[in-house]
Amino acid sequence: MALVTTQEQYVLLDALSGHKQMGAAGGSAANTMVGLAQFGGRAFYSGKVGSDRRGTLYRESMAEVGVEFDVDAADGPTGTCLVLVTPDGERTMQTSLGSSTTLTAADIHPERIAQSRMLYVEGYLWGDPTPASAAEQAMELARSAKVPVAFSFSDPAMVQGFRNEFRRVTREYVEAVFCNEQEAMAYAGTDDRMTALETVAKDCAMVFMTCGKDGSVIWNHGEVTSVAGYTVPVVDTTGAGDVYAAGVLHGLSQGLSAAQAGTLGSFASARIVTEMGPRLRHRLADHITAILDGAHPLD
Repeated sequence: MALVTTQEQYVLLDALSGHKQMGAAGGSAANTMVGLAQFGGRAFYSGKVGSDRRGTLYRESMAEVGVEFDVDAADGPTGTCLVLVTPDGERTMQTSLGSSTTLTAADIHPERIAQSRMLYVEGYLWGDPTPASAAEQAMELARSAKVPVAFSFSDPAMVQGFRNEFRRVTREYVEAVFCNEQEAMAYAGTDDRMTALETVAKDCAMVFMTCGKDGSVIWNHGEVTSVAGYTVPVVDTTGAGDVYAAGVLHGLSQGLSAAQAGTLGSFASARIVTEMGPRLRHRLADHITAILDGAHPLD
């Protein structure tokens, strides 16, 4: 992920005018909240969009899937992310933050946090000091309300650029970390998968580390569990980590074990990489038992 201007995005779009394009209302934590709703959970999202048409469409998109989104719009443009997907399914993101940088502590709803079973925060917010401060205020409110905090490392570049801040908030506030192995390695300063997991686990009680086709490895209060991945044709990996987190968060909120929650996450991430775009196209609430039994209910 690299931060760019809207004008730089337009230059890239012009250069790629002959390629297939699609649009979607996305954002890392937003994708996770949408995935949570598709699992049958209840989600509230705090983010900032502009008062433009894109912002209106974004709100409508969230409402359609049942995610509550009650934050006042900003005067500026809605942020956009140009995602370039290569034939191997990997993606490069060019992000123009737009109004998302205007998210402040005043946009955080303390009563919503107090009513929640978990607060989920994305590491991308540390790309600007204003939303980073808002995120930390939300973590502080959650701690005061005894609501567990889950934190996504978001991207290896974010971990490398803000390693000290990530380590500090993880140690101070976080119960569960979501990361892929590259992000964990950046956090730990190692190229060994298990060493990275153990290093992150020194700073929080639970770690859900995704490892691509190898599935995921979970650290749960000192117990290590591996959750197998699925062999699927990979079209686009955008949102895979986001919906993995959605499955895990829903599982934990419903009292499932960490391994069972990881199984839900693994299934969701396997489904989304077979499609273009950051959102699942199937509601999973009616398939949870089958997924936990090892079935492939949407085949």
